[in-house]
Amino acid sequence: MGWIICPRYDNVPGMQLHLLKAFPGYASFLWLMLLVGISSPTPLLAAETNVVHVALVFDDGPFPEHAPELLKLFKREDLRVTFNLVASKTQTNAATARAIVAAGHEVANHSYAHRHPKGLSDAELEQEIVTAQKIIAEHSGYTPRWYWPPFIEIDERVRAMARQAGIEVYPIHHLVVSGDYDRAVNAEEIKRRATTNVKDGSVILFHEWRDETLAQLPAILTELRRQGCVFKTFSELAAYNRVPKPAQ
Repeated sequence: MGWIICPRYDNVPGMQLHLLKAFPGYASFLWLMLLVGISSPTPLLAAETNVVHVALVFDDGPFPEHAPELLKLFKREDLRVTFNLVASKTQTNAATARAIVAAGHEVANHSYAHRHPKGLSDAELEQEIVTAQKIIAEHSGYTPRWYWPPFIEIDERVRAMARQAGIEVYPIHHLVVSGDYDRAVNAEEIKRRATTNVKDGSVILFHEWRDETLAQLPAILTELRRQGCVFKTFSELAAYNRVPKPAQ
């Protein structure tokens, strides 16, 4: 927590009356300032100076046996996340994909069949990105803005194919990997990894299908909030990361 001194506005006509109505404690604040000899106070507003903006993302779905429980949790926690959907699963589980969208979460294109992009022919890569984009949009009712490549494999050919699909490869500012894709990583380790080295502008990566991730999420969210995290979608975080930040 830090204090930010705001520009003076107490001498603006009617502003002190507005402040008295908006902030019941402002009258006490005025008396305190007068007692210490400040006759024309400049209000101070408490503000978080250590807010950490992050996006939680869930790969490889939609899974009708997993997504509904995640959606219930996110509703209770009052947060929105991003689901990176695989087009072949979206075709099969369209109702689940539409439930994700209806709950207010963002959807990104995570390929057609989750193949390594760099090893594909041009025609295969087109199916994995361009065809996948059309299928996800049709079956989820949401047109993705972002391509999130499997295995985070990105090169100029992948970027060009994403542009052909009318989307962008998601720009990674800082990535935190929970490791839940690896069955050897247990529940406690998933929690530890997901809450370690979290920086402002981070994407925190999970997988929709891992039961241990769902079980650990309440504790993960509690710890992230303790660290000052606020939760954004892919698009919200990308917009935030593109705004120039003051030098630390």
